[in-house]
Amino acid sequence: MPFLQKEVWECPFCGAETIEVLVRPATYVAKRSAVRGGRKTSYHKVRQEVVVLSEACSNCGKKREEIEKKWRDGSNIR
Repeated sequence: MPFLQKEVWECPFCGAETIEVLVRPATYVAKRSAVRGGRKTSYHKVRQEVVVLSEACSNCGKKREEIEKKWRDGSNIR
């Protein structure tokens, strides 16, 4: 099972490091299947997941929804 990392990121609006996020890093998952000729294992990559824990930026007051939208639109996810 992948491990979770708690980090503090900077706010995309004011630049202060006040936003707490929970990050599950990108991992590879194995899928096994049994076919007539034997077993086959295939791997696929699971994307990184980021969950914002802070309700708002304590410096500029922007809400969580605004911060997530800015990160999605600007591809600011690390």
